[in-house]
Amino acid sequence: MAEGNIQKIDGLWFSNDSLVVLRAQERVFRVPKSILAARSPVFQSMFEFPQPVSGDDAMAGADEVMDGSPVIRLHDSPTEVEAFLRAIFDSNYFMPPPSQTSFSDLLGILRLAQKYDVGYLYKRAVCHLETIYPIELAKVEAGTSTVTLYVINATVDFDLEAIAVLHEVGATWLLPYAYYSAAENPVSDLLYAGELWEQCPTNRKEILLCLQPCQREATDRLFDALTSISKCLYADACNMSKFKFLKRRARHQRPLSGQYTFCRRLTLEAELCETCSTQAREQYETRRAEIWDALPINCGMENWEVLLQQREAAMA
Repeated sequence: MAEGNIQKIDGLWFSNDSLVVLRAQERVFRVPKSILAARSPVFQSMFEFPQPVSGDDAMAGADEVMDGSPVIRLHDSPTEVEAFLRAIFDSNYFMPPPSQTSFSDLLGILRLAQKYDVGYLYKRAVCHLETIYPIELAKVEAGTSTVTLYVINATVDFDLEAIAVLHEVGATWLLPYAYYSAAENPVSDLLYAGELWEQCPTNRKEILLCLQPCQREATDRLFDALTSISKCLYADACNMSKFKFLKRRARHQRPLSGQYTFCRRLTLEAELCETCSTQAREQYETRRAEIWDALPINCGMENWEVLLQQREAAMA
């Protein structure tokens, strides 16, 4: 082929611009500038229009050189920067669901993907978080079977940290279930969450503390739906089964997490006559759908329709 016919394919022909060193506190990473610029418009702008050394953000220290490469200082967590860069340069490091990932990597990648405008990593991180903070009631039924995060000894800290990051990156549609999950914990767990609770803005604390009684009341409504007084041909037997079910009920605020609160619901329905079983199931599902619909409002947010529209725009 003649030299004049050679085509340099846009997006697959990287400039011969050597490497750049990114420094986050005491950790340094030397990576190809051209690949990083191709993934992130923010980094591309940094490389094309270097900022003054006195700037407050990422290009501070741009006159530094390490092993022949320019140094850019990033004012981000070193751990988060490492996970973020690995996700960019190692194609196997941060795979989409159903592959698993760690909670710390996930939140760090989400935060920096949003900050540096790496769209595909942002969307991938959101998809992982949607396995633990569902945006559809049907996904709640799946319980933990679809969760792609591996977490050791998950506590309320998990939810409080996620809530902070979700607010930061504008992933509003994930917040209702994140708040719900945090509010499943006793008040004492929230109050003793240490720095995470102290750093939580007052309005978020109010949401969490107000959501707990809402969820306890919602749980009571679900039990009422399952155990209304039967007046069927087998009323005595059906009412006795409902009484036994109520006697064994747990006292907590998990109206949507059926695998915990209502794990014996199917056993109850099997003990009831066909009429009472159908009625209990229908009333239970109706009340549960009402609770789900009210969740964003109880969190001081827009309704699900608006939140899902925001998701559609962010994931486009």
